[in-house]
Amino acid sequence: MGAIRQAYMMWKSLRLPWRKDVLAGVDLEGNLYFERSVRSAVRTRRHVLYKKNITVAEYNDQIIPIQWQAWMRHTRSQPPTIQELLHDVERRRRMAENVYRLATRETSQASAVAGPETVDTAQNSRSQPPTTTSRTSAPGESFEPEGWIPASANRAATRSNKKDKN
Repeated sequence: MGAIRQAYMMWKSLRLPWRKDVLAGVDLEGNLYFERSVRSAVRTRRHVLYKKNITVAEYNDQIIPIQWQAWMRHTRSQPPTIQELLHDVERRRRMAENVYRLATRETSQASAVAGPETVDTAQNSRSQPPTTTSRTSAPGESFEPEGWIPASANRAATRSNKKDKN
């Protein structure tokens, strides 16, 4: 970050009496997070200014890091630091790498247990298009509902009999 940008960020983060929005921090994507003190409210209002313009339809929870989501919802009192965000990115990278390693280990163990015949057919099925297979039907697939016509005369007669008994 350049010196001018850093000075601007420091200026925006000062809590001056005339300033409505105070800069709380920035995430790794460049989104700016602000906090606004409202006299009539019990707690402060928090909002984000996205670096790129997004529409409501494009919004999802993955745009904002989970640490900033917690701060926005007042679950945590202090905004996250850049080091904390970098640590989380590294943790996610390691997690994805471990998942990949486990998946490859499980597939290799499954192929070793199944034997060479299963491995050959699995490899052949990937290289050749699938052949037509017969489809078995499930128990509920042949069910067709019958038509139902309410008997309005019987219903009216039942109601009148109930009134007579009371």
